[in-house]
Amino acid sequence: MNENKSNTISVKRILVAMDGSASSIRAANFAIHLCKLEKAELVILHVLPDIKQGGVIGLRAKYGDLKMVSAFLQAKKQEANKWMTPIQKNAEESGVKSKIEILENEGTSIVGIITKYSQKNQIDLIAVGTRGLSKFKRLLVGSVTSAISSHSHCPVLLVK
Repeated sequence: MNENKSNTISVKRILVAMDGSASSIRAANFAIHLCKLEKAELVILHVLPDIKQGGVIGLRAKYGDLKMVSAFLQAKKQEANKWMTPIQKNAEESGVKSKIEILENEGTSIVGIITKYSQKNQIDLIAVGTRGLSKFKRLLVGSVTSAISSHSHCPVLLVK
């Protein structure tokens, strides 16, 4: 957050980290509301899964099948755009300037990608949902949410 000499807080850019879950969509809607109040810009961010974590795609990536890896990543981007585009439309209808960012995960942590992006791009607040897409992913997203709040350079808004 930007602070000027009079100690007033200025929020110019809010990032919402999304995974397509109901919780992340609620976080996006809350972020849009805050952007409207603060006249801030919204960054709608999604980090693609690390394909080298296993499975058929992971094995193909390991052995250099770039065509299949590229097709997988393209499909994941299209899937993410299906739930990110309505958020961006909602922001625009609310008078909020926004942009979508879909980042590839090349073996680093999702938390590291989000926190580095937020620092590099002068984000003043990160909004994130507290629950993911499934029971198993809830554990992962919960730990990601916790880690973002621990490692972020700026305040983090947790939305249930």
